[in-house]
Amino acid sequence: MPPKTDSSDEVEVVHTNDGNQEKLPLKDRLKNTTIKLFESGRVFIYNKADDTFFGNSSSFWIKTAIYYFFFYVCLGLFYSGMVAVFGAIISREEPRYWYHNSEMNDGGVVYIGMGFRPQPTIDDTLITIYNGSQAQNDTVSSLRNYRIQYLTQYDPTNLQECSPTEPASNLQASRSCQFSWNDIVVSDNHPCSENNLYGWTAGQPCILIKLNKIYGWVPATGDVSAAVANATGHAVLPIDLRENNIYITCNGKETSDQQSIGSMKYYSLLNPLGSDYYGGLPYYFYPYMNSKEHVEPFVLVQFKNLTMEKKIDVQCRAWAPNIQQLSEGTTSRGMVTFTLLRTAQTGPKT
Repeated sequence: MPPKTDSSDEVEVVHTNDGNQEKLPLKDRLKNTTIKLFESGRVFIYNKADDTFFGNSSSFWIKTAIYYFFFYVCLGLFYSGMVAVFGAIISREEPRYWYHNSEMNDGGVVYIGMGFRPQPTIDDTLITIYNGSQAQNDTVSSLRNYRIQYLTQYDPTNLQECSPTEPASNLQASRSCQFSWNDIVVSDNHPCSENNLYGWTAGQPCILIKLNKIYGWVPATGDVSAAVANATGHAVLPIDLRENNIYITCNGKETSDQQSIGSMKYYSLLNPLGSDYYGGLPYYFYPYMNSKEHVEPFVLVQFKNLTMEKKIDVQCRAWAPNIQQLSEGTTSRGMVTFTLLRTAQTGPKT
């Protein structure tokens, strides 16, 4: 006769054949419950009486397996076919939609973005110049890695000297302008060289400023020298005065920043020995056409005497007739903003 449970939490009432009642101990009740659960699980996995596995017959599981086998085979073939079709119609040398035909086109204007290095963390624009060698080395590691990966040409086979008479626009497919980091940092004694830890050891950091790559973009013809002179307070030198050149200038974002930023030195292709007022990107290195050994022109800005223990917001701008300068919230176009902090601390506080 099955057991009958009373209201007690400790015992179970069992009716015997002679009509008497027995109270089952707790451990026996747990044992019985475990046996019942095991038996019900065993029956669910395989029910011998109904000849079922996990509640369904073997024929059901065979049909299900065949269905999903062919379903995933067809799905894989469909995916592979789509990849093959897109691989056949999309060029690997150039984007299908680029420049004014791309999503970057905003009302007929393609906005040019800018970047900087080093950038110790991808989501932060603060660059701290510590007084300790280990912290300095950690900070400049992103600039070092960028130099090795993107600013060095390893295969000279498809390189060609670019000049005003032989601009990049005349290059054959797969060929690149001959240019690398060493065309600006010409020796180990250069203030921005690896030997000088990119200026960090002297407390005079070199920051790399660049334009973001845009396929097919070229600087438009026009005169921006007056705007550059207004930004720097000095006229563009006649030797640098080319209507298509791109100029880079930096200054403090606010008045207090401008008072603390100190003097700067710009090292670029226009002025490899350095300029006190601006850097330049020669027009004949454009457009970028996705060639293998391409190195984007850049400017190194060395900050000579930053005010100690003060965060300084620095804003660098690019100047060309078809570069629009715009700053809205966290979005910047034609300019880039970062923060410099020179401190006597040997490293970040832990």
